[in-house]
Amino acid sequence: MRRILTLLLLTGLLIPAMAQKIGVEGFKKVKKDLLNQTPLPVDKIQATMDFLTDEKGFTFKADGKIDVQPEEGDGKITVLTPHKTKFLLIKHPDYGQYTWKVPGKGLKKKKHYQANLLSDKPGKEYKLAKQWVVFQVDPENAIIQVDSTTILTRDGHAQFNVTIGKHPYRVDSPFHEAVEDTLEVNDSVKLILPVVLQSFYSYINVKLPMTDAVVFVDGFPIGKGESTSGHLYTGDHRLQVYRLNECYYDSVFNIRKAEKRVIELTYADLKPRPKIAKMAVAAQVPEPVVADTLAAVSDSLAADSLHAGPQYAQVTITAPDDSTQIWLNRELMAVGKWEGQLELGYYTVNTQKEGLESKTIPFWVDDTLPKLLDLSAPQASYGLLNVHSNVIGATVKVNGVEVGQTPCVVENLPASKEVQLQLTKRGYFDAQAVLTPIGNDMLDVELKMRKR
Repeated sequence: MRRILTLLLLTGLLIPAMAQKIGVEGFKKVKKDLLNQTPLPVDKIQATMDFLTDEKGFTFKADGKIDVQPEEGDGKITVLTPHKTKFLLIKHPDYGQYTWKVPGKGLKKKKHYQANLLSDKPGKEYKLAKQWVVFQVDPENAIIQVDSTTILTRDGHAQFNVTIGKHPYRVDSPFHEAVEDTLEVNDSVKLILPVVLQSFYSYINVKLPMTDAVVFVDGFPIGKGESTSGHLYTGDHRLQVYRLNECYYDSVFNIRKAEKRVIELTYADLKPRPKIAKMAVAAQVPEPVVADTLAAVSDSLAADSLHAGPQYAQVTITAPDDSTQIWLNRELMAVGKWEGQLELGYYTVNTQKEGLESKTIPFWVDDTLPKLLDLSAPQASYGLLNVHSNVIGATVKVNGVEVGQTPCVVENLPASKEVQLQLTKRGYFDAQAVLTPIGNDMLDVELKMRKR
């Protein structure tokens, strides 16, 4: 009898037939980062399993009989399971229960695993809990840390998927001053964060028309012809150019902290001159000339703007069919089609039909030109794709339509309907996948791209 019950659990026959649904996708073993600086907790006698979800209230039984205590964290639930756990019975008061068979040979002790825990309930509104941060760093070789996650980059780009809110970060690079600050992400758009590190040193690049002339800085040769100095301290330095033991140039230049100066000399600058035993260093740099302030905007124009009356635009809103309601700012306006004038400003619009409601679309009426707005059909639920790759900045296409660049979150995809996902970038082979979005949940999708 016990064998029969176990078999039924494994095949999912004891799962109640409910509209609600639980699922597990994207199972993988978690590895340390490249620098082994990210803490990776493991247990000596149990397996560590992270379920990525923003829902609370799940319970878990290892192999259907051993209760495991979940630890609810920020965007995830962590459970410790016995060594070689084959399946987990997952329950939730709103979404029912689900038996998840562990891929491979089970969850093993001293290992750390991760998977997306998906839940679907008609009418549930999904709220994005994580967002992408893309760092663009100069210089390109840098170490980037966000919270406790560290990434080593050699191309100046790094991507992090973090929870909505504020996060501390630090960027380091050899011979440069580290940058420490706090970033903040929202649920509407990924954050692209440029970071320019200031070097500890300065240097000059001297360009000459004479390829056989030797360049000296502070009495030390730095090269012949076009030359670049080593690290220079802030302040005044002496630049000399010699050719056939004769001095052709002798002057003082001032360099600021972290300045990369280019000094280009012409034949007019390079003239034989008598040798000088010592040259006095300039004691003071002339103050820069302050430019005159621009004139203020005309008072008459400002007065005209203040006294102008309200402005309107002609707006046409079309529903998917003649029986779908159009709601503007949560007010029923028409069925099928609405035409009228709207004052310049911010509005929200959505559609409703037979108890179903579409996503609310925000839009601005920011000028008086005519506006046309075609609305989508109301649906019970929408899916999201969390798309990332080993290549940052690849074009993301869904069913042939460009929707963003990696990494990105693709929203408002019809639930339970297959979509064709494609990544393209010059110099790489395309990466493709066919996926089925899950209602009111987000699928994590990672596609690898290969260089041509």
